[in-house]
Amino acid sequence: MRTLILLGNLDVGGAERTALELAVGLRERGLDVQAAALKGDGPLGPLLHEAGVPLHEGLLTFRFDATAVFRVAKLLRREKIDTLILVDIYRNAMFCGLWGARLARKRGLNVRTILWCSAVPTGQAGDFTPRLRKNFKRGMLDQIVCVSDWQRKMLVEYHLPAEKMTTIHNGVDLARFGNISQKTPADLPGPSDAPAMVQIANVMPDKDYDTLLQAAAMLKKRGTTFRLFLVGRGTAGPVMHARINELGLANSVFPLGPRNDVPAILSACDVLVLSTRSEVFNIAVLEAMAAGRAVITSDVPGFAEMFDNEKEGLKTPPADPNALAHAIQRLLNDESLRNQLAETARSHVKKFSRDTMCDQFAEFLQS
Repeated sequence: MRTLILLGNLDVGGAERTALELAVGLRERGLDVQAAALKGDGPLGPLLHEAGVPLHEGLLTFRFDATAVFRVAKLLRREKIDTLILVDIYRNAMFCGLWGARLARKRGLNVRTILWCSAVPTGQAGDFTPRLRKNFKRGMLDQIVCVSDWQRKMLVEYHLPAEKMTTIHNGVDLARFGNISQKTPADLPGPSDAPAMVQIANVMPDKDYDTLLQAAAMLKKRGTTFRLFLVGRGTAGPVMHARINELGLANSVFPLGPRNDVPAILSACDVLVLSTRSEVFNIAVLEAMAAGRAVITSDVPGFAEMFDNEKEGLKTPPADPNALAHAIQRLLNDESLRNQLAETARSHVKKFSRDTMCDQFAEFLQS
C-alpha cells in the first residue's frame, strides 16, 4: 500500500505538525508513505526531509492555479498511490486532491480518498459540509477521519454519513516534549526571574488573542509580574504590536512569531494559556501537558475530550478576560496547584500519544 499525504503548504501549524508525526510514525510501521505540498517552501519541508519522508513540492505555481489538479493526478499515477490523505479542508488541498484523484481514477488508478478533517462547520472555516456532501455524492470522497468524537457528532448533525466517518484523536510525540530540562532559548526577552507564560497559536479568526491581552493588562494593573510569550504565525505582526502597545504591555508581552523550538520554549514557561473561540483537538495543549506544564484554556467543546477542569488543567468562559486573568493569577500564585495540575496532565496525556494515533491510523488504512 502506497499512501500520499497532501498538504496545502509547508508552514508549521497544528495540523501540519501532526501530519509530519503521522508520516514518520506510519513509515516506522512499515507503510510506504510520502508527502506532497501544493505550495512549496516552508519550515515543514526540511523537517520532512530530515525524517526521511519523500516530499513532492510546488504543485501550485500561483495562488489560484487550476492546473495543479493535473499535477496531482500525474503524481498519483507516477507514484502508484493507493490512498490519498487530504490534510484539512482549507485552501486548495481538498479541491486539487479530490479532482486530481478523480482524473487519476479515469486513467485506471484505484485510489482511495480520505479527508483528515480538524474543523467544524461553526468555526472559522464556515459551513464546509455542503461541499463534502457533494463530494460524497459524486464518489470523489471515500471517508473522513475526525479528530474528536464531538466533531464527528457535529458533522453527522450536518447530514454527513456517519458510516463514512471515524475518529482518531490527534497524538503528540511524548519523548519530544518529555524532557523539560531542555536548554532555554537564548533570545527569550524579559527578566528571567519573572514567571513565564506562553500562548502557541497562529493568528486566525478562532484564536482570541484580544481576550488574552486584556487579561494580561488586568494583571499588570494589579502589579503582577510576568512574561507572556506569543508564538505562531502573525503574532509578530504590526497589528499585534500596536495592540500590545495600546494596552501598555510592551515590557510584559513578547510576540515571537513562528518558532521551531517549541519544546524549549515550553521548558522555559510555567503555564500554557490558550484563549480561543473554537477548538476541535488542539495540539499545543497536548504538547504542554506532555512537557509537564499547567494549562489554562477557554471552556469550549473541543476540550471536553482532552482534559477535565480543575483536574488536568483550568478552563475559563470564552471571551471573559476577567475570568482568564483570575485563573492565571491563581496558578502563578500557587506553585503547588500548578505542579499538581501539570503532573496529572502529564500522566493523562499518554492516552493521546503519537504511537496511539499512528497505530490507529495504520489499522484504519489497512482495513
